[in-house]
Amino acid sequence: MKKSPFIIIMFSLLAAMLPAAPTSATQSKLRENVPAVIWENPGEIRSRDLYYGSGSQALAPAAPFEFLEEDKQGISPKFTVKDARGVEWSVKLGHEAQAEVAAMRLVWAVGYFTEETYYFPRVRINKLPRLSRGEEYVEKGGVVRGVRFESRRSEVERGEYWAWSKNPFVGTRQLDGLRVLMIMLNNFDVKTANNRVLIVSDPQQAQREARYVAADLGASLGRAGGLGAKRSKNNVEDFASSRFVLGVEDGMVDFDYHVRPTGFAWAMVAYPPVFLKQWANGKAMADVPVAHARWIGGHLARLTSAQLHDAFRAAEYDEATKTAYVKALQERIEQLIQLPGAPNDLADVARAP
Repeated sequence: MKKSPFIIIMFSLLAAMLPAAPTSATQSKLRENVPAVIWENPGEIRSRDLYYGSGSQALAPAAPFEFLEEDKQGISPKFTVKDARGVEWSVKLGHEAQAEVAAMRLVWAVGYFTEETYYFPRVRINKLPRLSRGEEYVEKGGVVRGVRFESRRSEVERGEYWAWSKNPFVGTRQLDGLRVLMIMLNNFDVKTANNRVLIVSDPQQAQREARYVAADLGASLGRAGGLGAKRSKNNVEDFASSRFVLGVEDGMVDFDYHVRPTGFAWAMVAYPPVFLKQWANGKAMADVPVAHARWIGGHLARLTSAQLHDAFRAAEYDEATKTAYVKALQERIEQLIQLPGAPNDLADVARAP
């Protein structure tokens, strides 16, 4: 869609006011001489365990859990706990908890690094005080409902945030594949503050890696939209009824993904920091080359129906919801591999049974 001169001028004037991605000399020093990675070859995709994802049964949170402190950042209620093994976990409550666990497994399945997450329908937290947010999810005796656990292991150093438009992988099919996944999952909250560099020791290579991770995927699996438009998270009806690929224009995929301000939300132009962050979210997901979309579609097409079900089983969705999500995802994967282009060994794989 052609932009009006007014929009172009306003964006140009305001772009200079956009705050830089959070960073620090200390964090930059942290990954000095550490190789940067965003993707690794997943190998035989059909053998990957989407129930546990990047975690495992042995690494899962171990009761009892002791409350440490409340985390008041972000929209969702969060707090940290320590488990029986002394491992600390970030606990998230609310609508994002289920969606984030399932989305993390789908992203991990095709070779991207993710946070280690687990979902519990109910769990008891010892010494749980009255929370400033999320009390509606708390039951008697310190039991909380709908809980996402995310590890905070001592061997993983949490580095700076990274921006979609400024990182070592701009223009690569690996970064573009991750962008396609964000669009496919209808993740409408793709701001820089939701991306982290994790400094991790790789036991196989006896070295550290700076892993670029889309760290917060909670605003997924509903309907994408900008402020002023209808958007949702963790809503299978909205997800299944929304469109995905609209077509191809000038070698780029035209996705039905619109997260820029609409309607009365344009009034935010009077407050540049908020307006520009919303505008940047939409720009960050634009202009994905067809070849790169077909590449990630080829990897996704190797996933079996059972694996896709496992991703949603890990987040304790009911059977009807799991089935509806899997059907919608398979339709989106089919759209990716049907994109026009030269044949390649990944886009033209046989459909997984």
